[in-house]
Amino acid sequence: MPENQNTLIGNIIDVQCGSLTVALIEDEQGQTPTITIGDEDIYIGQIGSYVSIQQGDVKILALVSRMTEQEKLAPAEAGSGGAEAVRMSFAKRIVNLVPLGTINSDGEFERGVSTFPTTGAEVHAIGSTDINSIFSKYQSKGYDVGTLSSNPSLKVCLDPTALFGRHFTILGQTGAGKSWAVANLAQRAVAVMPKAHIIILDLHGEYCWIDDNGKSRSAFSDDIVKYVDARELEIPYWLMTYSELCDLLIDNTEREAHNQIAFFRDTLRDLKQAEKEPLGLERVT
Repeated sequence: MPENQNTLIGNIIDVQCGSLTVALIEDEQGQTPTITIGDEDIYIGQIGSYVSIQQGDVKILALVSRMTEQEKLAPAEAGSGGAEAVRMSFAKRIVNLVPLGTINSDGEFERGVSTFPTTGAEVHAIGSTDINSIFSKYQSKGYDVGTLSSNPSLKVCLDPTALFGRHFTILGQTGAGKSWAVANLAQRAVAVMPKAHIIILDLHGEYCWIDDNGKSRSAFSDDIVKYVDARELEIPYWLMTYSELCDLLIDNTEREAHNQIAFFRDTLRDLKQAEKEPLGLERVT
């Protein structure tokens, strides 16, 4: 944040576990609150934008999640008649924040908040430099998955090892871009980690398809992808468990399904016993 620049936009008026409420400072009613940091004109209260909460040594980075208005009465002017004086009402802008993490003394972003601010804490607008501190930690990994929607000049970088080392889900409505997001993550992962092995079960042919000329097309380069058509895939029966074979070969909705399962169990056991000696097995299950 630039030195000696007034970036104060409001104060905390309510503190909850996962939410903070801010009353904005406004110069004129009806005007869009705007502040300039460097060469950036920042609109205050934009959904998805970032702000900094400062109180003593605490500096918290938060995300704007909601903006609303509350009707307030202007304070009575001195000598205007006390309680009987006419007081004008005005709309007070209120912003809800989601705390994301803390910026330490070295300017590095750390996830989570250990010390929450109290009411009255100052809320400041921030520019690209402070926002970039969230993602700068992983820029050396080279795994950028896109740009920040609220600031397209900033790349969003993640740690691919941590990302693919656990389960994660991509959710969205039909047409929101879930398949595109998966392809983007996989393409960039292969570019950063060329020796990575990624398996995609493409049930609807979204990542590999046949064009109008009958030629196979893929969302990935031909030199890094190996496409296997499920109709040409052969799985040896011994790779499957007994219950999986039953699900594959027997229709449980049929009236005689229980007889078929019993016969199949006995037949499978006899076949395994017959192959036990040629394979040199001590026992079969």
